Amino acid sequence: MSEGVIFNNKLKKFYVILFSLVILLIPIAFLFGIISDRESYKDEAVKNIEKSWAKSQVLNAPEMVLTVGKDKKNPKKELSLGNYNVDVNIKTEIRKKGIFKVPVYTADVVMKGDFKNPYGELKNAKSELQFDVSDSKGFIEAPKFKIGSESFRTVDDNVYVKSLNTNSDRIPFEIQYKLRGLNKLSVEPSGTISKISINGNWKDPSFEGNFLPEKRTVTKKDFSATWSIPKIATIKSDDDNSQDNQYYVSDDDRIAKVSVSLLTPVDNYRMATRSVKYAFLFLLLTFVAYFVFEITAEKNKPIHPIQYLLIGGALLIFYLLLTSMSEFLPFVLAYIIAVFFTVGLISLYTYFVLTKRENPKFTAIITGVMLLLYAFLYTLLVIQDLSLLIGSLILFVIIAAIMYATRNVEWYDVH
Repeated sequence: MSEGVIFNNKLKKFYVILFSLVILLIPIAFLFGIISDRESYKDEAVKNIEKSWAKSQVLNAPEMVLTVGKDKKNPKKELSLGNYNVDVNIKTEIRKKGIFKVPVYTADVVMKGDFKNPYGELKNAKSELQFDVSDSKGFIEAPKFKIGSESFRTVDDNVYVKSLNTNSDRIPFEIQYKLRGLNKLSVEPSGTISKISINGNWKDPSFEGNFLPEKRTVTKKDFSATWSIPKIATIKSDDDNSQDNQYYVSDDDRIAKVSVSLLTPVDNYRMATRSVKYAFLFLLLTFVAYFVFEITAEKNKPIHPIQYLLIGGALLIFYLLLTSMSEFLPFVLAYIIAVFFTVGLISLYTYFVLTKRENPKFTAIITGVMLLLYAFLYTLLVIQDLSLLIGSLILFVIIAAIMYATRNVEWYDVH
């Protein structure tokens, strides 16, 4: 026998398995496309609901402009916002478009505070109090304005014009309106001190934007959160002007926002996409398990390459089952059912076809290995922060187990 690498049956089978894995990369690419298409359909459903409801809302800070003095070129003076309080009460509901569910809300908004008056006594000065939202289509009723101690006035616009007579250095105001929106609500702080309170009947809020709430309470039925933000905290420094800055999302370079997203607990398409990223690893580990048992167990007949491909196909169908069922069921339940179908099919195929009922131990071990792999995958999906650490440790254990199982294999034997 010549020296060097001997291409025995074990080595040939290794190359066959490697070739099978390369072939299965093609359907893995299709899986990514299918999930992406389903997610696009969901986005279309969201856009259709936006057309008849409203988009995510941004509540911009109010502004007041005075027409004072005798300067004909620049008679309008914008006042600085002093104290600024925003109270938002959100009532949520689910709208359906086909099979997709989208959280929408109706928000009762109360803005009140005061503007600084540096011009002293005002006599019949024209004031314009205005505010803005990102999607005016969401207004349910006309807004109500109040300046000073006057009664509320309903205006069919977002601008309220009034003649002012005062000698106070502060001009108090209050604005009330009701607004529709979808998925997310943001508030723009702009006062010397901005105190923001948002509460609603949603059990899974996500607090986003530039500031986390000072206080927050989340129960199984509702949530509440409060912020207290000084003006200086909303002004960007020079270092924040770079394109890499990801914290300030406002169109105004100086102003930040606080946001609450009404997210579903698990985004099934995001989780499905993450799971498919581990598909090749699953194929590899499962094929290695079969290969190890094939070369170490005397009673097992050789596994044909077509049979490896069939097993690989069953493993990939798991991701289709997971994606399709998670559109109707909670993700964890869809995951359990998909695992049950996949592991059950492969275990039965192993017992009745590959071993011809002669080696139940082999089937039991393969079943146990696959259940451990799927438990491993779910752990990686739900514990994202520790996924690298957990994955590294488990892969180390798997490699150690393979080394132990093949400790007596004579790799250069020719059969």
